[in-house]
Amino acid sequence: MNTPDPVLVAMGSLIMRVAGAGRTPPDSGPDTPLSDGFWLDSVELLEVLVACEREFGVLFDDTIDFESGALDTLGTLADLIRAKQAMMRHKA
Repeated sequence: MNTPDPVLVAMGSLIMRVAGAGRTPPDSGPDTPLSDGFWLDSVELLEVLVACEREFGVLFDDTIDFESGALDTLGTLADLIRAKQAMMRHKA
């Protein structure tokens, strides 16, 4: 039995709030693209990032965090969030 990933579950809810239920694929998961899966435009993607900072207590650095495809899919953004959280725990 797979335990749901809490970051992915929270991200899915967060993105649904921004994109709306009508643009959230019923079978969305880690591989769902943010731009042409949830149909997020640049303003909505920025809304998601700001909401992620609030929800997960992370701060994104636009000079390094988004270079490696972190905004490609729900899963890649969740991976970035988990990495940021781990760095914060390590520094504490």
